Amino acid sequence: MSTNQFMTAEEIGVQNHICLLPCGEESGSAIINWSVTDLKPYQSYLVNEEVVDTMFRGLIFNPISGRTNHFIHPMYAHFGATAEKKDWEIALKRLFLDNYNFDAAAINTEEGKKTDLWVTIPYPILTQTKFGKVKDEWLNFNVEEDRFTAVKWWVKKFLKKWEKAEHLHEKLTFKGFVWPRASIDGRDEIFVKRMTAFIREKDLLSLWLQQYGSTGCVEWKEFGFDAACTHPNYYGATGPDFKWISNASAFARHFHLGMQIPFGKGILFKENHLLDYLNYGIYNEYMDKSLLVFQFPNQTMGEIYKNQRTEYDFIYSFIKKSYTPIYPTAAFPS
Repeated sequence: MSTNQFMTAEEIGVQNHICLLPCGEESGSAIINWSVTDLKPYQSYLVNEEVVDTMFRGLIFNPISGRTNHFIHPMYAHFGATAEKKDWEIALKRLFLDNYNFDAAAINTEEGKKTDLWVTIPYPILTQTKFGKVKDEWLNFNVEEDRFTAVKWWVKKFLKKWEKAEHLHEKLTFKGFVWPRASIDGRDEIFVKRMTAFIREKDLLSLWLQQYGSTGCVEWKEFGFDAACTHPNYYGATGPDFKWISNASAFARHFHLGMQIPFGKGILFKENHLLDYLNYGIYNEYMDKSLLVFQFPNQTMGEIYKNQRTEYDFIYSFIKKSYTPIYPTAAFPS
């Protein structure tokens, strides 16, 4: 499959400018459950704490853990105890808490408008041999069929709760599920194809947040995804340099992908790395022409609004397609 166009939000029928929200994370700046206040600077552009305009019209709720130190997300799985059925159930229950997460997103959505919702599915990690009972059968994730059984069980349970949560439907539209790993290797190829086929049977979408150069990224369509967005792997302080943004956007055009834009905090991230992403969005045209997913590692939009107001305004202008390049940055020195 080869093209010369980015994947767009319009062609899959979703709202553009989607934001990834870690749920249940246990790091210092993390939010276990997103309140109305927490989500407000994501969903609305604020000036002096007052709502002036909309911001992100799509939200991905990304479960990280269930019980303390029981990690569902594969990136963290080896740092604690292996997640069990109980942890998957806790993560599901959190999404539907009164005044938090989905409910908070609905409260923040203006009358007459809608917010798109996505959810990352739990990952059935292969080292989990005692997940728990589903339909009176103990599941062992060394067995391919048991992995699929667990995900089907969780998705069905989620959709049943969503159908019952009728009070959310006026403000929120559930669009589909997100694959939790940035790569797809031989261990997961068959599983992913079965998962995306199952999701399509439910008339929902499958989205993959891949990384540029990761295993399987070229074959994204063969795995059954409706869309995929690539992460350029540029952080500024360590790893590949800013040229990877340009390379990744050329790759995204060629293979009909969307783009990811990270704005993080910590030792990986160099000052002004956000501006490199936004500036390239102008010159490589993904601001206007691509499906876009944003993420904010180790910080929240609430913190950005309070402490980095200039960057907050830049993100807003980029979403509204009115951003103009800012200098200097690593990629654009003058």
